[in-house]
Amino acid sequence: MIKPVHILLLAACATASAQVEFADTRTIDHQLREEPAVLVNAQGLAQHDLSIRGSGYTGAGISINGLNLKVPYSAHFNAELPLLGTLLSASQVRTGLDNVSGHFIGTAAYATVPQTAGVQAGSSAGTENHYTATLSGQAGGTGGFFDWEKANRIDHDANDLDRYAGGAHVQVEQNDWLIDLMGSHQWKEFGAQGYYGLPSSVYAEDRFEDTLFFGSAVHGELDDAYFRASTAWRQFDDKYRIRSENFESDIRSRYGALVLEGRTMEVQNIALNLRADFESEEIDKDLGSHSRTRGSVLVMPEARFEHFNFTAGLNTVLQSSESAEWLPQAGVEWLATDNSTLYATYSENVQQPDYQMLHYTDPYHIGNSNLDQQKTRNTELGIRQFVSAHLDWRAAAFYRSVDNAADWTKENKADVEWTATDLGNLDVAGAEAEINYYPSDELELRAFYQWVHKDNYDFYAGLYELDYPEHLLAFSGNWKFSPDFELFAVQSLRWQTDNAERSSSGFGADASVGLHWFPRFAHNARLSFLADNLWGTNFQAIPGLKRRGPSVSAGLAVAW
Repeated sequence: MIKPVHILLLAACATASAQVEFADTRTIDHQLREEPAVLVNAQGLAQHDLSIRGSGYTGAGISINGLNLKVPYSAHFNAELPLLGTLLSASQVRTGLDNVSGHFIGTAAYATVPQTAGVQAGSSAGTENHYTATLSGQAGGTGGFFDWEKANRIDHDANDLDRYAGGAHVQVEQNDWLIDLMGSHQWKEFGAQGYYGLPSSVYAEDRFEDTLFFGSAVHGELDDAYFRASTAWRQFDDKYRIRSENFESDIRSRYGALVLEGRTMEVQNIALNLRADFESEEIDKDLGSHSRTRGSVLVMPEARFEHFNFTAGLNTVLQSSESAEWLPQAGVEWLATDNSTLYATYSENVQQPDYQMLHYTDPYHIGNSNLDQQKTRNTELGIRQFVSAHLDWRAAAFYRSVDNAADWTKENKADVEWTATDLGNLDVAGAEAEINYYPSDELELRAFYQWVHKDNYDFYAGLYELDYPEHLLAFSGNWKFSPDFELFAVQSLRWQTDNAERSSSGFGADASVGLHWFPRFAHNARLSFLADNLWGTNFQAIPGLKRRGPSVSAGLAVAW
């Protein structure tokens, strides 16, 4: 879902002046706010929950070159990635059959891209004493970056933010291979008053350190025959404190993964999609020591016959303490006309609850170690059409049935704690449509609508899975109306399902507008201006969460 850009980093979008092209150096969570199929529920400037097709935060995440990045302790950190956007492609949102080996409901999938030599630096300043600075460079296949951010009194007076990240990257392009090695580290500390379902009067603070090593090798094009291998190791240390309750938690997560996947060449219109992956998850310290593994093997042939493309296969999943799952996958596409495709798909996926829902307890949350493995069955019908070189659209209807869906719930108003609860079977129906119009290189317009309906449950309130927008409508656009100026704007409207814990209206109208100025007297510079939350909405994206007020910022980027 399109969300207003809450901060202005130095390269707010990959837009070029007549002399110098500026790279997109934003962090992943801020890029995703402009992706219409992903809803980013931000808590201040520091924490971001992802939702795809009405999922709770445990159902959505990101991947790089086919490898799902996770923090075993909590899916609240699924949007955290200590890398700059310059290293990665634009995201592709995968659901249903395209998400066979992705996160539970949907995945924002990224791929590494060839890097160009150059250096970019900049800084910005805005209201709430919000400052950023970024430096990145690439030369001879080797590069690095540093990223810093600070803000005060973001929503509550005590909610400040301090963050820095840095890393290095080596890339080799040879004989149709693209090989990447990355290492990065991020440190973030922020006030969390009113976050994670806490009462708005209760102050908390969160601090974490995130270390990631990632490597991949890709051969071929992903829409043709290809092979790629990806591996990652990650350590995530999270320290959380509620001073008024004299409560502290210190939890360390370790995550390792290996993925091998590819697609064979077509022989007599038949090709084979293959994938094998392995994941290891560990946590220790205050939640005790826990570990588990997950492995899967996917075999999925596809065949083309005139105007039809058939896909069918099986994904075998093995998880610690669970029986083997044999998950069928199938789809059919019909090229109805030269530019129109109708499709129908069926897919299944499974996941175990994160360790936070299983074992974590504080004065306002009670975990549940009896939560079972979750399983989703997804059906989708849709159409895609490329009307012309300047106009395309798509529409889809989807349905999923989730076994052992889980959420943090309260049974009545008197409850203080949110309890991790097995919701049983959850049926979800929805529809979405998107249209893209780009009449010239200088103008791009986009519109998106989504409707979601879930079964009603006899809970007083749910915090994530049972709290979702029934209707989402969003518009965005970029217009370079002269060689020196580019205007960009985002407007989103949503109507949230009823929730007794939400003290604001169920209607939210977020908007932001910005301007890039490429001065002719400085061919390698760009000035940027941004106004966010134009209408001053107080809509609570998470029940009880105070909305950040209107803000403005200005920044300068220099590239050479």
